[in-house]
Amino acid sequence: MENLFSIIEREIAIFGRRAEAIRIAYLNHKEIDRSTYLLLRLLLDEGPLAIKSLADALHLDISTASRQTAALEGKGFVERLSDPSDARVKLLQITELGQNQLHAFVVSRQEFYAKLLEDWNEEECRQFGESLARFNRTIEERRLEREKSE
Repeated sequence: MENLFSIIEREIAIFGRRAEAIRIAYLNHKEIDRSTYLLLRLLLDEGPLAIKSLADALHLDISTASRQTAALEGKGFVERLSDPSDARVKLLQITELGQNQLHAFVVSRQEFYAKLLEDWNEEECRQFGESLARFNRTIEERRLEREKSE
């Protein structure tokens, strides 16, 4: 009999690979990849943020966050504005174009997953979503615990 955690480890590895492959093959929004989605979603949910806050929230180094946000700025998805409390600090804010692109992407993904899981009943989908959310919270809690202990 296979060890329970062996199954989980293997299935998470397969999930990561297949989720990216299916995103590339079936989702139409080629301008929005995972990092773009996460950056835009964070700006939409949290409002304007400084680059350091963005980097910290997404566990990126500042140079990576700067590169990614510069690309989004070039596409017109985000814009820079001065922090009202300190004009030396620049904040990033999602633009209307960015919001529209993000909304279309989210709707497309939701439709895709609804079709993919059409054979699952509502309760199975709810349980799966809740389990994924709990799993993600656990990962973040463990990461923060480890950070504090170092």
